[in-house]
Amino acid sequence: MHEPEVVRLLGVQWPVLDHRSARARLERLGWAMCGEGDWAYAYRSPSGRLLARVGPFEPAYGYFVELCRRCAANRYVPQVELATQLEGGGHLAVLEHLSPPGRELVETFLRHWAHAEEADADLRALRHEVDRMDEWGRQNVRWWGGVDIGERHVLLSTDGNPKLIDLFFLAGRDLIRDLLDDPRAFLRDVPPHQRRYILDTPHFDADDRRRIRAALAGVASGQ
Repeated sequence: MHEPEVVRLLGVQWPVLDHRSARARLERLGWAMCGEGDWAYAYRSPSGRLLARVGPFEPAYGYFVELCRRCAANRYVPQVELATQLEGGGHLAVLEHLSPPGRELVETFLRHWAHAEEADADLRALRHEVDRMDEWGRQNVRWWGGVDIGERHVLLSTDGNPKLIDLFFLAGRDLIRDLLDDPRAFLRDVPPHQRRYILDTPHFDADDRRRIRAALAGVASGQ
């Protein structure tokens, strides 16, 4: 059964909303912005039990959502309540809220991750699926960065169980380099409906935005 706060989100036609409209809708429902990462903004639900992740331009997070779907019964992945595309290439995901654990728990978890022979069956199964998806990504996904796992990726559920988040990433610097070096090829490979709000990505600093805007304007003007 869904959390009551999720039920209020399920009837929304998210794919027709851009990331700004999605964020405004969450705020009207009482969700509060609580942070931002390289690629997305985070909102906490009124009860504090859920977290929404809103990305303006999201080429990677769907792979982590897919991992959670494949490993839904695994106790080391968060419960995903909602995951949907947004208009223009954005993405919304609603997950259980997780908090930072103690250092000892993190160190133990990462040691077991590195030495699967010491881990329990759930962790071994998750590691196997992560490795399998990583191998597929290296063969099939442009700018695939691989598996990113460290202290900040190990969080704690309300019932005291460690869970992993945001394991897969794309190489943002490589993406920018390719966009600037050959913007025509980039725009051909990444169609408008997938990158309409690329300049709203938190990952990019002011200089990135200036250079990207100039490169895109040059293509538009036929230079």
